[in-house]
Amino acid sequence: MSTTLMNGYQIYHGFLSGFMNINNDRQYLNKINVFPVADGDTGNNMVRTISMIVKRLESSRSASAVLSDIARISLYSARGNSGMIFSQYLNGLALYTAGKDKLTLEDFGQAAQKSVSLAYESIDNPVEGTMLTVLKAWSESIYQGSMEKRNPDDIFHRAFKRASTVLEKTRDQLQVLKENNVLDAGASGFVSFLKGMENLRFSGPVPLSLRKNVIDSSDRGTASPVISRHKATEKPQYRYCTEMLLNTKTAHRNKLRKDLIQLGDSLIINEGLDRTRIHIHTNCPHEVATRLKKYGTLSEQKADDMIRQEQVVNNRKSSIAVLTDSIADIPQEILDTEQIHVLNHKLSWGEDEFLDRVTITPEQFYREQSRRKEFPGSSLPDAERVKAVYQYLTDYYDGIIVLPVAKSLSGTWNQMTKTAEPYNSREKKIAVIDTCLNSAAQGLLVREIARQANEGKSLKELTESAEVLKRKIHIYVSVSTFKYMVKGGRVSPMKGYLAAFLHLKPIVTLNAVGKGTAFDKAFTRKGLLKKISGIISETARIKGIRSYAVVHAADPAKAEQFARSIEQATGLAPDYMSSISPIVGMHSGQGAIAVAVITG
Repeated sequence: MSTTLMNGYQIYHGFLSGFMNINNDRQYLNKINVFPVADGDTGNNMVRTISMIVKRLESSRSASAVLSDIARISLYSARGNSGMIFSQYLNGLALYTAGKDKLTLEDFGQAAQKSVSLAYESIDNPVEGTMLTVLKAWSESIYQGSMEKRNPDDIFHRAFKRASTVLEKTRDQLQVLKENNVLDAGASGFVSFLKGMENLRFSGPVPLSLRKNVIDSSDRGTASPVISRHKATEKPQYRYCTEMLLNTKTAHRNKLRKDLIQLGDSLIINEGLDRTRIHIHTNCPHEVATRLKKYGTLSEQKADDMIRQEQVVNNRKSSIAVLTDSIADIPQEILDTEQIHVLNHKLSWGEDEFLDRVTITPEQFYREQSRRKEFPGSSLPDAERVKAVYQYLTDYYDGIIVLPVAKSLSGTWNQMTKTAEPYNSREKKIAVIDTCLNSAAQGLLVREIARQANEGKSLKELTESAEVLKRKIHIYVSVSTFKYMVKGGRVSPMKGYLAAFLHLKPIVTLNAVGKGTAFDKAFTRKGLLKKISGIISETARIKGIRSYAVVHAADPAKAEQFARSIEQATGLAPDYMSSISPIVGMHSGQGAIAVAVITG
Protein backbone atom coordinates (compact mmCIF):
# COMPACT_ATOMS: atom_id res chain seq x y z
CA MET A 1 0.00 0.00 0.00
CA SER A 2 2.33 2.67 -1.29
CA THR A 3 -0.08 5.59 -1.65
CA THR A 4 -2.01 7.67 0.82
CA LEU A 5 -5.19 6.76 -1.07
CA MET A 6 -6.63 3.24 -0.89
CA ASN A 7 -8.62 2.04 -3.90
CA GLY A 8 -10.70 -1.03 -4.58
CA TYR A 9 -7.89 -2.81 -6.41
CA GLN A 10 -5.63 -2.68 -3.36
CA ILE A 11 -8.36 -3.80 -0.96
CA TYR A 12 -9.28 -6.64 -3.31
CA HIS A 13 -5.75 -8.04 -3.51
CA GLY A 14 -5.17 -7.48 0.19
CA PHE A 15 -8.19 -9.65 0.88
CA LEU A 16 -6.97 -12.35 -1.53
CA SER A 17 -3.56 -12.42 0.13
CA GLY A 18 -5.15 -12.67 3.55
CA PHE A 19 -7.25 -15.60 2.42
CA MET A 20 -4.26 -17.46 0.97
CA ASN A 21 -2.39 -17.29 4.28
CA ILE A 22 -5.27 -18.29 6.56
CA ASN A 23 -6.06 -21.18 4.24
CA ASN A 24 -2.54 -22.52 4.91
CA ASP A 25 -3.18 -22.28 8.67
CA ARG A 26 -6.64 -23.91 8.61
CA GLN A 27 -5.71 -27.17 10.32
CA TYR A 28 -3.62 -25.43 12.97
CA LEU A 29 -6.61 -23.21 13.84
CA ASN A 30 -8.85 -26.29 14.11
CA LYS A 31 -6.32 -27.94 16.40
CA ILE A 32 -6.11 -25.08 18.92
CA ASN A 33 -9.89 -24.44 18.99
CA VAL A 34 -11.04 -24.73 22.63
CA PHE A 35 -13.18 -21.62 23.14
CA PRO A 36 -16.12 -21.13 23.40
CA VAL A 37 -16.57 -24.83 22.50
CA ALA A 38 -13.84 -27.35 21.70
CA ASP A 39 -15.48 -28.41 18.44
CA GLY A 40 -12.36 -28.20 16.29
CA ASP A 41 -13.80 -26.17 13.41
CA THR A 42 -12.63 -22.57 13.81
CA GLY A 43 -10.16 -22.92 10.94
CA ASN A 44 -12.78 -24.45 8.69
CA ASN A 45 -15.34 -21.79 9.60
CA MET A 46 -13.02 -18.85 9.01
CA VAL A 47 -11.61 -20.25 5.76
CA ARG A 48 -15.11 -21.02 4.47
CA THR A 49 -16.33 -17.55 5.47
CA ILE A 50 -13.48 -15.89 3.56
CA SER A 51 -13.28 -18.35 0.63
CA MET A 52 -16.92 -17.77 -0.30
CA ILE A 53 -16.19 -14.04 -0.38
CA VAL A 54 -13.12 -14.56 -2.56
CA LYS A 55 -15.04 -16.78 -5.00
CA ARG A 56 -17.65 -14.09 -5.59
CA LEU A 57 -15.53 -10.97 -5.24
CA GLU A 58 -14.64 -8.91 -8.29
CA SER A 59 -11.95 -6.28 -8.57
CA SER A 60 -13.12 -2.69 -8.77
CA ARG A 61 -11.49 0.70 -8.76
CA SER A 62 -14.02 1.86 -6.16
CA ALA A 63 -12.99 1.19 -2.57
CA SER A 64 -16.53 1.44 -1.27
CA ALA A 65 -17.83 -0.95 -3.94
CA VAL A 66 -15.28 -3.64 -3.00
CA LEU A 67 -15.90 -3.23 0.72
CA SER A 68 -19.65 -3.30 0.13
CA ASP A 69 -19.35 -6.56 -1.84
CA ILE A 70 -17.12 -8.09 0.83
CA ALA A 71 -19.61 -7.14 3.55
CA ARG A 72 -22.66 -8.35 1.63
CA ILE A 73 -21.16 -11.72 0.76
CA SER A 74 -19.77 -12.21 4.27
CA LEU A 75 -23.26 -11.97 5.69
CA TYR A 76 -24.21 -15.05 3.65
CA SER A 77 -20.94 -16.91 4.17
CA ALA A 78 -20.22 -16.22 7.87
CA ARG A 79 -19.71 -19.43 9.84
CA GLY A 80 -19.14 -19.88 13.57
CA ASN A 81 -18.45 -17.31 16.28
CA SER A 82 -15.25 -16.05 14.66
CA GLY A 83 -16.72 -15.84 11.17
CA MET A 84 -19.70 -13.89 12.53
CA ILE A 85 -17.51 -11.40 14.43
CA PHE A 86 -15.30 -10.89 11.39
CA SER A 87 -18.35 -10.40 9.17
CA GLN A 88 -19.81 -7.75 11.49
CA TYR A 89 -16.48 -5.92 11.42
CA LEU A 90 -16.42 -6.06 7.60
CA ASN A 91 -19.99 -4.76 7.45
CA GLY A 92 -18.91 -1.87 9.66
CA LEU A 93 -16.08 -1.00 7.27
CA ALA A 94 -18.57 -0.95 4.40
CA LEU A 95 -21.04 1.16 6.34
CA TYR A 96 -18.51 3.80 7.39
CA THR A 97 -16.82 4.10 3.96
CA ALA A 98 -19.98 4.13 1.85
CA GLY A 99 -19.85 6.23 -1.32
CA LYS A 100 -16.08 6.80 -1.39
CA ASP A 101 -14.23 5.70 -4.54
CA LYS A 102 -10.90 6.13 -2.81
CA LEU A 103 -10.10 6.18 0.89
CA THR A 104 -7.58 8.27 2.69
CA LEU A 105 -5.81 6.50 5.51
CA GLU A 106 -7.75 8.75 7.89
CA ASP A 107 -11.01 7.51 6.32
CA PHE A 108 -9.97 3.89 6.76
CA GLY A 109 -8.63 4.43 10.29
CA GLN A 110 -11.84 6.05 11.47
CA ALA A 111 -13.97 3.34 9.84
CA ALA A 112 -11.83 0.62 11.43
CA GLN A 113 -12.20 2.12 14.90
CA LYS A 114 -15.97 2.54 14.58
CA SER A 115 -16.35 -1.00 13.22
CA VAL A 116 -14.81 -2.45 16.38
CA SER A 117 -17.66 -0.94 18.38
CA LEU A 118 -20.17 -2.61 16.07
CA ALA A 119 -18.43 -5.96 16.54
CA TYR A 120 -18.62 -5.62 20.34
CA GLU A 121 -22.26 -4.53 20.21
CA SER A 122 -23.22 -7.53 18.08
CA ILE A 123 -22.30 -9.97 20.86
CA ASP A 124 -24.47 -10.60 23.88
CA ASN A 125 -21.51 -11.23 26.19
CA PRO A 126 -18.21 -9.96 24.72
CA VAL A 127 -15.17 -11.79 26.09
CA GLU A 128 -11.64 -10.39 26.05
CA GLY A 129 -8.77 -12.62 24.98
CA THR A 130 -10.59 -13.47 21.75
CA MET A 131 -10.71 -12.07 18.22
CA LEU A 132 -12.42 -8.97 19.59
CA THR A 133 -9.34 -8.02 21.58
CA VAL A 134 -7.03 -8.38 18.58
CA LEU A 135 -9.45 -6.58 16.25
CA LYS A 136 -9.51 -3.67 18.67
CA ALA A 137 -5.71 -3.52 18.99
CA TRP A 138 -5.22 -3.62 15.20
CA SER A 139 -7.88 -1.00 14.51
CA GLU A 140 -6.61 1.37 17.19
CA SER A 141 -3.11 1.11 15.77
CA ILE A 142 -4.38 1.87 12.24
CA TYR A 143 -6.36 4.84 13.54
CA GLN A 144 -3.48 6.22 15.57
CA GLY A 145 -1.02 5.85 12.68
CA SER A 146 -3.41 7.56 10.26
CA MET A 147 -3.89 10.50 12.64
CA GLU A 148 -0.11 10.85 12.92
CA LYS A 149 0.17 10.95 9.11
CA ARG A 150 2.61 8.05 9.03
CA ASN A 151 3.74 6.28 5.88
CA PRO A 152 1.05 3.75 4.78
CA ASP A 153 3.42 0.76 4.77
CA ASP A 154 4.62 1.73 8.23
CA ILE A 155 1.05 2.08 9.53
CA PHE A 156 -0.04 -1.39 8.42
CA HIS A 157 3.22 -3.03 9.48
CA ARG A 158 3.01 -1.51 12.97
CA ALA A 159 -0.65 -2.55 13.24
CA PHE A 160 0.21 -6.13 12.27
CA LYS A 161 2.98 -6.24 14.89
CA ARG A 162 0.59 -4.82 17.49
CA ALA A 163 -2.06 -7.45 16.67
CA SER A 164 0.56 -10.22 16.87
CA THR A 165 1.73 -9.03 20.29
CA VAL A 166 -1.81 -8.85 21.66
CA LEU A 167 -2.53 -12.32 20.24
CA GLU A 168 0.31 -13.84 22.31
CA LYS A 169 -1.33 -12.47 25.46
CA THR A 170 -4.61 -14.29 24.83
CA ARG A 171 -2.99 -17.45 26.21
CA ASP A 172 -3.14 -15.87 29.68
CA GLN A 173 -6.44 -14.00 29.38
CA LEU A 174 -8.75 -17.01 29.30
CA GLN A 175 -8.32 -19.88 31.75
CA VAL A 176 -9.23 -22.56 29.21
CA LEU A 177 -6.52 -21.27 26.85
CA LYS A 178 -3.96 -21.25 29.64
CA GLU A 179 -4.82 -24.78 30.73
CA ASN A 180 -4.43 -26.07 27.17
CA ASN A 181 -1.42 -23.83 26.44
CA VAL A 182 -2.93 -22.48 23.22
CA LEU A 183 -3.78 -19.11 21.73
CA ASP A 184 -7.35 -18.20 20.93
CA ALA A 185 -8.20 -19.80 17.57
CA GLY A 186 -10.37 -16.94 16.27
CA ALA A 187 -7.80 -14.32 17.19
CA SER A 188 -5.08 -16.46 15.61
CA GLY A 189 -7.14 -16.71 12.45
CA PHE A 190 -7.47 -12.95 12.21
CA VAL A 191 -3.71 -12.45 12.68
CA SER A 192 -3.08 -15.14 10.04
CA PHE A 193 -5.30 -13.16 7.67
CA LEU A 194 -3.39 -9.97 8.49
CA LYS A 195 -0.10 -11.75 7.84
CA GLY A 196 -1.33 -12.56 4.34
CA MET A 197 -2.10 -8.89 3.80
CA GLU A 198 1.36 -8.03 5.14
CA ASN A 199 2.91 -10.42 2.59
CA LEU A 200 1.27 -8.40 -0.21
CA ARG A 201 3.86 -5.68 0.35
CA PHE A 202 6.59 -8.07 -0.77
CA SER A 203 4.88 -10.44 -3.21
CA GLY A 204 2.59 -8.03 -5.09
CA PRO A 205 -0.91 -8.77 -6.47
CA VAL A 206 -2.11 -12.39 -6.48
CA PRO A 207 -2.06 -14.00 -9.97
CA LEU A 208 -5.51 -15.16 -11.05
CA SER A 209 -4.28 -18.70 -11.76
CA LEU A 210 -2.86 -19.01 -8.25
CA ARG A 211 -6.06 -17.57 -6.79
CA LYS A 212 -8.11 -20.31 -8.49
CA ASN A 213 -5.79 -23.09 -7.33
CA VAL A 214 -5.88 -21.94 -3.72
CA ILE A 215 -9.67 -21.59 -3.71
CA ASP A 216 -10.07 -25.06 -5.20
CA SER A 217 -7.67 -26.56 -2.66
CA SER A 218 -9.60 -24.97 0.21
CA ASP A 219 -12.59 -27.12 -0.76
CA ARG A 220 -10.69 -30.38 -0.40
CA GLY A 221 -9.65 -32.37 2.61
CA THR A 222 -6.05 -32.82 3.64
CA ALA A 223 -3.86 -35.89 3.43
CA SER A 224 -3.65 -36.62 7.16
CA PRO A 225 -6.24 -36.25 9.92
CA VAL A 226 -5.88 -33.65 12.64
CA ILE A 227 -4.97 -35.17 16.00
CA SER A 228 -6.54 -32.83 18.49
CA ARG A 229 -7.61 -33.63 22.03
CA HIS A 230 -7.97 -30.94 24.66
CA LYS A 231 -8.04 -31.06 28.41
CA ALA A 232 -10.03 -28.99 30.86
CA THR A 233 -12.77 -28.30 28.32
CA GLU A 234 -16.41 -28.73 29.25
CA LYS A 235 -18.83 -30.61 27.05
CA PRO A 236 -21.14 -28.26 25.12
CA GLN A 237 -24.03 -26.98 27.20
CA TYR A 238 -26.09 -26.56 24.04
CA ARG A 239 -26.25 -28.92 21.09
CA TYR A 240 -26.58 -26.77 18.00
CA CYS A 241 -24.44 -23.93 16.69
CA THR A 242 -27.33 -22.29 14.88
CA GLU A 243 -27.14 -19.57 12.23
CA MET A 244 -29.89 -17.97 10.16
CA LEU A 245 -30.11 -15.08 7.74
CA LEU A 246 -32.99 -12.69 8.32
CA ASN A 247 -33.78 -11.13 4.96
CA THR A 248 -34.22 -7.66 6.35
CA LYS A 249 -32.24 -5.25 8.50
CA THR A 250 -34.09 -5.18 11.79
CA ALA A 251 -34.58 -1.89 13.58
CA HIS A 252 -35.28 -3.76 16.82
CA ARG A 253 -31.98 -5.42 17.72
CA ASN A 254 -32.54 -5.06 21.48
CA LYS A 255 -36.00 -6.60 21.23
CA LEU A 256 -34.61 -9.38 19.02
CA ARG A 257 -31.86 -10.02 21.56
CA LYS A 258 -34.40 -10.34 24.38
CA ASP A 259 -36.47 -12.75 22.30
CA LEU A 260 -33.52 -15.05 21.65
CA ILE A 261 -31.11 -14.89 24.59
CA GLN A 262 -33.26 -17.14 26.79
CA LEU A 263 -32.90 -19.90 24.17
CA GLY A 264 -29.14 -20.36 24.52
CA ASP A 265 -25.80 -18.55 24.63
CA SER A 266 -23.09 -17.17 22.30
CA LEU A 267 -25.72 -14.94 20.72
CA ILE A 268 -24.40 -12.71 17.93
CA ILE A 269 -26.66 -10.39 15.92
CA ASN A 270 -24.74 -9.32 12.84
CA GLU A 271 -26.32 -6.31 11.13
CA GLY A 272 -25.44 -5.94 7.47
CA LEU A 273 -26.32 -3.20 5.04
CA ASP A 274 -29.72 -4.76 4.27
CA ARG A 275 -29.76 -8.16 6.03
CA THR A 276 -29.29 -9.52 9.55
CA ARG A 277 -27.48 -12.74 10.39
CA ILE A 278 -28.07 -14.44 13.73
CA HIS A 279 -25.78 -16.89 15.53
CA ILE A 280 -26.71 -18.72 18.74
CA HIS A 281 -25.82 -21.93 20.58
CA THR A 282 -29.12 -23.58 21.46
CA ASN A 283 -30.95 -26.86 22.01
CA CYS A 284 -34.01 -25.69 20.10
CA PRO A 285 -33.22 -24.26 16.63
CA HIS A 286 -36.87 -24.70 15.71
CA GLU A 287 -37.89 -22.21 18.41
CA VAL A 288 -35.21 -19.77 17.22
CA ALA A 289 -36.70 -20.00 13.72
CA THR A 290 -40.23 -19.50 15.06
CA ARG A 291 -39.26 -16.32 16.91
CA LEU A 292 -37.20 -14.92 14.05
CA LYS A 293 -40.08 -15.33 11.60
CA LYS A 294 -41.83 -12.47 13.41
CA TYR A 295 -39.14 -10.17 11.99
CA GLY A 296 -39.09 -11.42 8.38
CA THR A 297 -38.33 -14.39 6.15
CA LEU A 298 -35.39 -16.70 6.83
CA SER A 299 -32.77 -18.34 4.64
CA GLU A 300 -29.18 -19.65 4.80
CA GLN A 301 -29.94 -21.76 7.86
CA LYS A 302 -27.24 -23.85 9.53
CA ALA A 303 -27.26 -25.95 12.71
CA ASP A 304 -23.98 -27.73 13.43
CA ASP A 305 -24.14 -30.49 16.04
CA MET A 306 -21.53 -29.39 18.61
CA ILE A 307 -21.97 -32.51 20.73
CA ARG A 308 -21.00 -34.63 17.74
CA GLN A 309 -18.11 -32.29 16.98
CA GLU A 310 -16.86 -32.58 20.56
CA GLN A 311 -16.97 -36.38 20.20
CA VAL A 312 -14.97 -36.11 16.99
CA VAL A 313 -12.26 -33.98 18.59
CA ASN A 314 -11.96 -35.75 21.95
CA ASN A 315 -13.62 -39.17 21.77
CA ARG A 316 -13.72 -40.66 18.27
CA LYS A 317 -14.84 -44.30 18.26
CA SER A 318 -13.77 -45.05 14.71
CA SER A 319 -11.24 -44.08 12.06
CA ILE A 320 -14.04 -44.08 9.46
CA ALA A 321 -16.87 -41.55 9.68
CA VAL A 322 -20.42 -42.68 8.95
CA LEU A 323 -22.49 -39.96 7.26
CA THR A 324 -26.15 -40.06 6.29
CA ASP A 325 -28.93 -37.55 5.58
CA SER A 326 -31.95 -36.53 7.62
CA ILE A 327 -34.31 -38.83 5.70
CA ALA A 328 -32.82 -41.78 7.61
CA ASP A 329 -35.13 -42.29 10.59
CA ILE A 330 -32.89 -42.93 13.60
CA PRO A 331 -33.45 -41.82 17.22
CA GLN A 332 -31.01 -39.24 18.61
CA GLU A 333 -29.82 -41.69 21.26
CA ILE A 334 -28.53 -44.09 18.60
CA LEU A 335 -27.01 -41.26 16.57
CA ASP A 336 -25.06 -40.22 19.67
CA THR A 337 -24.06 -43.70 20.80
CA GLU A 338 -22.78 -44.73 17.37
CA GLN A 339 -21.45 -41.24 16.51
CA ILE A 340 -23.39 -41.01 13.24
CA HIS A 341 -23.11 -37.74 11.28
CA VAL A 342 -26.21 -36.29 9.60
CA LEU A 343 -26.67 -33.83 6.72
CA ASN A 344 -30.07 -32.17 6.87
CA HIS A 345 -32.23 -31.63 3.80
CA LYS A 346 -33.95 -28.30 3.22
CA LEU A 347 -37.71 -27.87 3.30
CA SER A 348 -39.47 -24.81 1.90
CA TRP A 349 -43.02 -23.53 2.19
CA GLY A 350 -43.67 -20.40 0.19
CA GLU A 351 -41.07 -17.88 1.38
CA ASP A 352 -40.28 -19.90 4.52
CA GLU A 353 -37.24 -22.17 4.56
CA PHE A 354 -36.38 -24.83 7.14
CA LEU A 355 -33.80 -27.50 7.92
CA ASP A 356 -35.43 -30.92 8.09
CA ARG A 357 -35.85 -32.11 11.70
CA VAL A 358 -33.80 -29.19 13.10
CA THR A 359 -35.47 -25.83 12.44
CA ILE A 360 -38.81 -27.55 11.95
CA THR A 361 -39.84 -30.53 14.05
CA PRO A 362 -42.20 -33.29 12.81
CA GLU A 363 -44.90 -31.97 15.14
CA GLN A 364 -44.57 -28.44 13.73
CA PHE A 365 -44.55 -29.79 10.20
CA TYR A 366 -47.87 -31.65 10.48
CA ARG A 367 -49.55 -28.63 12.08
CA GLU A 368 -48.40 -26.54 9.14
CA GLN A 369 -49.43 -29.21 6.65
CA SER A 370 -52.97 -29.29 8.02
CA ARG A 371 -53.46 -25.51 7.71
CA ARG A 372 -51.53 -24.60 4.53
CA LYS A 373 -53.03 -25.01 1.09
CA GLU A 374 -49.77 -25.08 -0.85
CA PHE A 375 -47.58 -28.18 -0.94
CA PRO A 376 -44.09 -27.83 0.58
CA GLY A 377 -40.94 -28.33 -1.42
CA SER A 378 -37.67 -29.99 -0.49
CA SER A 379 -34.10 -29.73 -1.69
CA LEU A 380 -30.98 -31.72 -1.09
CA PRO A 381 -28.02 -30.31 0.87
CA ASP A 382 -26.23 -27.78 -1.37
CA ALA A 383 -22.74 -28.42 -2.68
CA GLU A 384 -21.10 -25.87 -0.38
CA ARG A 385 -22.63 -27.53 2.67
CA VAL A 386 -21.53 -31.00 1.54
CA LYS A 387 -18.00 -29.67 0.92
CA ALA A 388 -17.90 -28.20 4.41
CA VAL A 389 -18.92 -31.50 6.00
CA TYR A 390 -16.48 -33.51 3.89
CA GLN A 391 -13.68 -31.12 4.75
CA TYR A 392 -14.39 -31.31 8.47
CA LEU A 393 -14.66 -35.11 8.53
CA THR A 394 -11.57 -35.75 6.41
CA ASP A 395 -9.63 -33.53 8.81
CA TYR A 396 -10.35 -35.99 11.62
CA TYR A 397 -11.04 -39.37 9.97
CA ASP A 398 -9.14 -41.62 7.57
CA GLY A 399 -12.25 -41.99 5.40
CA ILE A 400 -16.03 -41.51 5.15
CA ILE A 401 -18.77 -43.94 4.19
CA VAL A 402 -21.84 -42.00 3.00
CA LEU A 403 -25.27 -43.64 3.17
CA PRO A 404 -27.86 -41.24 1.67
CA VAL A 405 -31.45 -41.80 0.62
CA ALA A 406 -31.99 -43.95 -2.50
CA LYS A 407 -30.56 -42.52 -5.71
CA SER A 408 -33.91 -43.04 -7.45
CA LEU A 409 -35.73 -40.90 -4.86
CA SER A 410 -33.43 -37.87 -4.64
CA GLY A 411 -30.46 -36.08 -6.17
CA THR A 412 -28.61 -36.41 -2.87
CA TRP A 413 -26.54 -39.39 -4.02
CA ASN A 414 -25.41 -37.47 -7.14
CA GLN A 415 -24.54 -34.40 -5.09
CA MET A 416 -22.53 -36.36 -2.55
CA THR A 417 -20.79 -38.44 -5.23
CA LYS A 418 -19.77 -35.47 -7.35
CA THR A 419 -18.55 -33.51 -4.34
CA ALA A 420 -16.45 -36.49 -3.21
CA GLU A 421 -14.46 -36.70 -6.47
CA PRO A 422 -11.60 -34.34 -5.49
CA TYR A 423 -11.10 -36.28 -2.26
CA ASN A 424 -10.72 -39.57 -4.15
CA SER A 425 -8.21 -38.37 -6.75
CA ARG A 426 -5.27 -40.24 -5.17
CA GLU A 427 -6.92 -42.85 -2.98
CA LYS A 428 -10.44 -43.79 -2.00
CA LYS A 429 -11.29 -41.65 1.00
CA ILE A 430 -15.06 -41.23 0.54
CA ALA A 431 -17.40 -44.06 -0.51
CA VAL A 432 -20.96 -43.01 -1.42
CA ILE A 433 -23.43 -45.90 -1.42
CA ASP A 434 -26.72 -46.01 -3.30
CA THR A 435 -28.66 -47.46 -0.39
CA CYS A 436 -31.84 -47.97 -2.48
CA LEU A 437 -33.62 -47.23 0.82
CA ASN A 438 -35.26 -44.46 2.81
CA SER A 439 -36.83 -43.79 6.21
CA ALA A 440 -36.49 -46.61 8.75
CA ALA A 441 -34.95 -48.97 6.19
CA GLN A 442 -32.16 -46.48 5.55
CA GLY A 443 -31.88 -45.97 9.31
CA LEU A 444 -31.35 -49.67 10.00
CA LEU A 445 -28.59 -49.83 7.37
CA VAL A 446 -26.85 -46.73 8.77
CA ARG A 447 -26.97 -48.01 12.34
CA GLU A 448 -25.54 -51.40 11.40
CA ILE A 449 -22.69 -49.92 9.32
CA ALA A 450 -21.90 -47.48 12.16
CA ARG A 451 -21.61 -50.40 14.56
CA GLN A 452 -19.22 -52.14 12.20
CA ALA A 453 -17.17 -48.98 11.80
CA ASN A 454 -16.86 -48.72 15.57
CA GLU A 455 -15.65 -52.34 15.63
CA GLY A 456 -12.72 -51.29 13.44
CA LYS A 457 -13.72 -52.30 9.91
CA SER A 458 -11.97 -50.53 7.02
CA LEU A 459 -13.68 -48.32 4.43
CA LYS A 460 -13.45 -51.14 1.88
CA GLU A 461 -14.98 -53.65 4.30
CA LEU A 462 -17.78 -51.26 5.25
CA THR A 463 -18.55 -50.58 1.59
CA GLU A 464 -18.79 -54.29 0.80
CA SER A 465 -20.93 -54.92 3.88
CA ALA A 466 -23.35 -52.09 3.00
CA GLU A 467 -23.83 -53.42 -0.54
CA VAL A 468 -24.75 -56.87 0.81
CA LEU A 469 -26.84 -55.70 3.74
CA LYS A 470 -29.01 -53.23 1.83
CA ARG A 471 -30.52 -56.13 -0.16
CA LYS A 472 -31.73 -57.74 3.05
CA ILE A 473 -33.65 -54.68 4.26
CA HIS A 474 -37.32 -54.10 3.42
CA ILE A 475 -39.85 -51.46 4.42
CA TYR A 476 -43.66 -51.47 4.51
CA VAL A 477 -45.55 -48.21 4.95
CA SER A 478 -49.17 -47.79 6.00
CA VAL A 479 -50.52 -44.61 4.37
CA SER A 480 -53.89 -43.33 5.60
CA THR A 481 -54.56 -41.10 2.60
CA PHE A 482 -53.40 -40.50 -0.98
CA LYS A 483 -54.09 -36.78 -0.54
CA TYR A 484 -50.48 -35.67 -0.07
CA MET A 485 -49.06 -38.12 -2.60
CA VAL A 486 -51.39 -36.54 -5.16
CA LYS A 487 -50.37 -33.01 -4.11
CA GLY A 488 -46.71 -33.94 -4.36
CA GLY A 489 -47.10 -35.58 -7.75
CA ARG A 490 -46.29 -39.11 -6.54
CA VAL A 491 -49.77 -40.37 -7.45
CA SER A 492 -51.99 -39.17 -10.30
CA PRO A 493 -55.16 -37.24 -9.34
CA MET A 494 -57.32 -39.94 -10.97
CA LYS A 495 -55.78 -42.74 -8.91
CA GLY A 496 -56.08 -40.62 -5.79
CA TYR A 497 -59.73 -39.94 -6.52
CA LEU A 498 -60.51 -43.62 -7.10
CA ALA A 499 -58.67 -44.65 -3.94
CA ALA A 500 -60.61 -42.10 -1.90
CA PHE A 501 -63.91 -43.13 -3.50
CA LEU A 502 -63.28 -46.82 -2.76
CA HIS A 503 -61.73 -46.08 0.66
CA LEU A 504 -58.58 -47.92 -0.38
CA LYS A 505 -55.56 -47.60 1.87
CA PRO A 506 -52.25 -48.76 0.37
CA ILE A 507 -49.20 -50.54 1.69
CA VAL A 508 -46.21 -48.88 0.05
CA THR A 509 -42.78 -50.48 -0.22
CA LEU A 510 -39.55 -49.92 -2.16
CA ASN A 511 -38.45 -52.04 -5.09
CA ALA A 512 -34.90 -53.26 -5.74
CA VAL A 513 -33.68 -49.84 -6.95
CA GLY A 514 -35.48 -47.85 -4.26
CA LYS A 515 -38.57 -46.66 -6.10
CA GLY A 516 -41.86 -46.58 -4.22
CA THR A 517 -44.48 -49.09 -5.27
CA ALA A 518 -47.87 -50.26 -3.98
CA PHE A 519 -47.43 -53.66 -2.33
CA ASP A 520 -50.95 -54.36 -1.08
CA LYS A 521 -54.09 -52.56 0.09
CA ALA A 522 -56.91 -52.65 2.61
CA PHE A 523 -60.15 -50.79 3.22
CA THR A 524 -59.47 -49.75 6.82
CA ARG A 525 -56.42 -48.58 8.70
CA LYS A 526 -56.80 -51.43 11.17
CA GLY A 527 -56.91 -53.90 8.29
CA LEU A 528 -53.85 -52.28 6.75
CA LEU A 529 -51.74 -52.67 9.87
CA LYS A 530 -53.00 -56.23 10.33
CA LYS A 531 -51.84 -57.09 6.80
CA ILE A 532 -48.40 -55.59 7.41
CA SER A 533 -48.11 -57.53 10.67
CA GLY A 534 -48.97 -60.69 8.73
CA ILE A 535 -46.32 -59.91 6.10
CA ILE A 536 -43.68 -59.48 8.82
CA SER A 537 -44.78 -62.69 10.56
CA GLU A 538 -44.50 -64.64 7.29
CA THR A 539 -41.10 -63.08 6.55
CA ALA A 540 -39.88 -64.13 10.00
CA ARG A 541 -41.05 -67.69 9.36
CA ILE A 542 -39.48 -68.04 5.90
CA LYS A 543 -36.32 -65.91 6.02
CA GLY A 544 -35.90 -65.00 9.66
CA ILE A 545 -35.69 -61.44 10.98
CA ARG A 546 -32.51 -60.08 12.58
CA SER A 547 -34.01 -56.78 13.66
CA TYR A 548 -36.72 -54.26 12.83
CA ALA A 549 -37.73 -50.67 13.55
CA VAL A 550 -41.12 -48.95 13.65
CA VAL A 551 -41.55 -45.29 12.68
CA HIS A 552 -44.54 -42.98 12.61
CA ALA A 553 -45.81 -39.61 11.39
CA ALA A 554 -46.93 -37.92 14.62
CA ASP A 555 -48.87 -40.94 15.94
CA PRO A 556 -46.71 -42.57 18.65
CA ALA A 557 -49.64 -44.32 20.36
CA LYS A 558 -50.69 -46.16 17.20
CA ALA A 559 -47.06 -46.98 16.43
CA GLU A 560 -46.57 -48.53 19.88
CA GLN A 561 -49.71 -50.59 19.44
CA PHE A 562 -48.50 -51.75 16.02
CA ALA A 563 -45.04 -52.62 17.42
CA ARG A 564 -46.67 -54.77 20.13
CA SER A 565 -48.60 -56.71 17.51
CA ILE A 566 -45.39 -57.44 15.58
CA GLU A 567 -43.61 -58.45 18.77
CA GLN A 568 -46.41 -60.86 19.59
CA ALA A 569 -46.24 -62.33 16.08
CA THR A 570 -42.44 -62.67 15.91
CA GLY A 571 -41.26 -62.82 19.51
CA LEU A 572 -38.87 -59.92 18.79
CA ALA A 573 -39.04 -56.42 20.24
CA PRO A 574 -38.27 -53.53 17.86
CA ASP A 575 -34.72 -52.26 17.87
CA TYR A 576 -36.10 -48.76 18.05
CA MET A 577 -39.06 -46.49 17.36
CA SER A 578 -38.79 -43.03 15.85
CA SER A 579 -40.69 -40.24 14.14
CA ILE A 580 -40.67 -40.00 10.35
CA SER A 581 -38.66 -37.21 8.73
CA PRO A 582 -40.87 -34.31 7.60
CA ILE A 583 -39.36 -34.74 4.12
CA VAL A 584 -40.92 -38.23 3.97
CA GLY A 585 -43.98 -37.12 5.91
CA MET A 586 -44.87 -34.47 3.33
CA HIS A 587 -45.95 -37.32 1.02
CA SER A 588 -47.23 -39.86 3.54
CA GLY A 589 -49.22 -37.42 5.67
CA GLN A 590 -49.86 -37.47 9.39
CA GLY A 591 -50.71 -40.88 10.82
CA ALA A 592 -48.52 -42.93 8.50
CA ILE A 593 -46.75 -45.87 10.16
CA ALA A 594 -43.91 -47.94 8.73
CA VAL A 595 -41.89 -50.97 9.71
CA ALA A 596 -38.46 -51.82 8.29
CA VAL A 597 -36.84 -55.23 8.75
CA ILE A 598 -33.42 -56.81 8.25
CA THR A 599 -33.95 -60.40 7.17
CA GLY A 600 -31.86 -63.51 7.83
